[in-house]
Amino acid sequence: MRYTLFLILYYSTAIRGQIDSLWELKEKGIITVDQWYDLKLKSGYVSSEASGWVKYTGQIDINSEHYKSLKIKSGLIFYIPDKHQVIQKNGNRYIQAYLFNLTDTIVSIPRSDATIGNVENWLLVNNNWKKIKENTKATCGNSYWTQKLEPNYYISIQFENYDISLGNKKVKHKIKINVGGQMLESKEVWAKLYENQFKLLTKK
Repeated sequence: MRYTLFLILYYSTAIRGQIDSLWELKEKGIITVDQWYDLKLKSGYVSSEASGWVKYTGQIDINSEHYKSLKIKSGLIFYIPDKHQVIQKNGNRYIQAYLFNLTDTIVSIPRSDATIGNVENWLLVNNNWKKIKENTKATCGNSYWTQKLEPNYYISIQFENYDISLGNKKVKHKIKINVGGQMLESKEVWAKLYENQFKLLTKK
């Protein structure tokens, strides 16, 4: 009830420019962290940071549904299944993807701690593809290392997409990763933006 009353106050006083910043309201305990972030997204915020968390590495099973779903069964394959949205118990959201090494050589995978490096997120805004997210540089040089992906092995990766998955406006979304100098591009999936997010992206 308190949050509902706050929203009425926020949208009425914001017009007059008399509302405190969302951060100040959070610091004062008027809204929770979750409410603060929810309002931040609805006001148009989209994170510029791309994160792809490596969950595990395994040997390719040619009898698995994911392998059978691959249209091409050779080379280095960046694959997002049809059922790709992961929602964890804490509310975090990710796109499930896989990187298959169907070559006959070991592939070097750039890593930054538990994440994969060289990640970009692109959205189709007004018929133009725009890069909206990419990896940020780690503050510690020791964070960077190289993972060796053996032939006939794969990596399970989950890409964060919470901030672009909650709205009502569907926009085409694709992910790119640079592996060994080769830019791999995912199939197109749907992002779901708030109206203000879309409006601000059209201005970039």
